[in-house]
Amino acid sequence: MNDTNLDPNSNAAFSQNTGAQSNPFTGELKGEFSSDFGTNTNAVSQIFKSGGFASENKTKLILGAVAVIAILGAAYFFVASPSEDEATTAEEAMDEEEGMGEEGMADMGETAPTDAKPIEAAKPTEMAAPAAETAPATSTGAIALTSPANGAAQTYDETEGPAEFQWEGPADQIVFSRSQTMNPPVKVVTLNGASTFSFENPYPGTWYWQVKNASGASEVRSFKIAAPARRSFPVTQPTSGGSISGNGGVVSWQAGEKIARYSVEFTPAGQSFAAPSHRFGSSGTSVAIQGVSPGSYDVRVGAFSEVAGRWEWQVIKNVTVQ
Repeated sequence: MNDTNLDPNSNAAFSQNTGAQSNPFTGELKGEFSSDFGTNTNAVSQIFKSGGFASENKTKLILGAVAVIAILGAAYFFVASPSEDEATTAEEAMDEEEGMGEEGMADMGETAPTDAKPIEAAKPTEMAAPAAETAPATSTGAIALTSPANGAAQTYDETEGPAEFQWEGPADQIVFSRSQTMNPPVKVVTLNGASTFSFENPYPGTWYWQVKNASGASEVRSFKIAAPARRSFPVTQPTSGGSISGNGGVVSWQAGEKIARYSVEFTPAGQSFAAPSHRFGSSGTSVAIQGVSPGSYDVRVGAFSEVAGRWEWQVIKNVTVQ
């Protein structure tokens, strides 16, 4: 393809020939329009003059549409552009929204502009202090212990009732401990001003007690509880190394005081009574056994002590059951 020096002012897209230009639409329009201007008239003038567009030529339709759109766009631009006064009003409105007063910004939770006056921080709501709990009633005044005397002693006996403690003066608490320092306490009882207290069956051993109120505490006293006396119920039959019938044989003993009931147990000789092979019970002083297989057994007879509140046992070893 030959390089051609083009004049920058010429229409290079449609022609590179400097000679006379013919109408590119003339050939197509001849014979198709009856024109008042002759057959060689320009095609565009023919269209507007004679009310053309009957042709299906797409190129002509596109050119016309582009022209119309350009005209409409220019008209809209001039009509829609706000005047200088209107633009100023709009800018002021935007500035007014952006520069909301401190009060409005505080409502929205936003930060005020740096050139605005500082907003005084709202003081946090102070929570009301919870109502103080009502303290329990307290007693005042000196306390003098009266009974039992310091170092008093008695025997453990559930049939005799509780141990009684008395003092003079109003009291709020009575404290019992196994230590003379009263620490740790074993039993603490609220008294509400009482002057006596009943202690149900304190266990055997040495105890210390003290009474307190709002003014202070009494002296510390001690008392001793002896172990309960064992019940006496000697077994008369069988004897150690003796014999007894496994069906109808009788185990007997003497009656004891303050005994609720009795029990007789058989276990193979030398074994524990944790799971006896035979057990019999009675409220009297004897029991007839049945169904005990022949063999060598250890036998124990028990009495439930009303004094101690527990079983007390006697063991007869190596009894032969026939």
